[in-house]
Amino acid sequence: MRNKLSLLIAAALLMGSSALATDFVTESNLTGFQLPKGALELTDDDFAPEMVELLDSTAAELGGVCKFHELLFWEGKPAAITAALNAKIPKDFKFKEMELGELEDGSSYQQFVMTTPKVWYAGVWFPGEADAILAWCSVVKK
Repeated sequence: MRNKLSLLIAAALLMGSSALATDFVTESNLTGFQLPKGALELTDDDFAPEMVELLDSTAAELGGVCKFHELLFWEGKPAAITAALNAKIPKDFKFKEMELGELEDGSSYQQFVMTTPKVWYAGVWFPGEADAILAWCSVVKK
């Protein structure tokens, strides 16, 4: 799944089509957090069913469901992107790593939640060899 998604994104960028990506962004439309340089916001059509399932199960861990979501893509070293993204998360959020997992194609993912008393976010981080994808959503109680 990970390789297919990366291939689709690369093909769309090479063709100059905006069918898969909306634009490069510096701030998350979902959270308002500043983002590391090079964040490409993808469209709803780019959410693979596996991503949706993982995101929904992460939201369920908080006793809720996803309401609004966002999908972001970065090219570059995932460790550096992770560090830059973590540095941008406001200090009032509690960050909790959930399940570490592996997809059928051998790629890995990390589920996590970020909460304050008023706001809950569920997310799944997909680090690749030379890129990273972040799927996250706002969570509302069931």
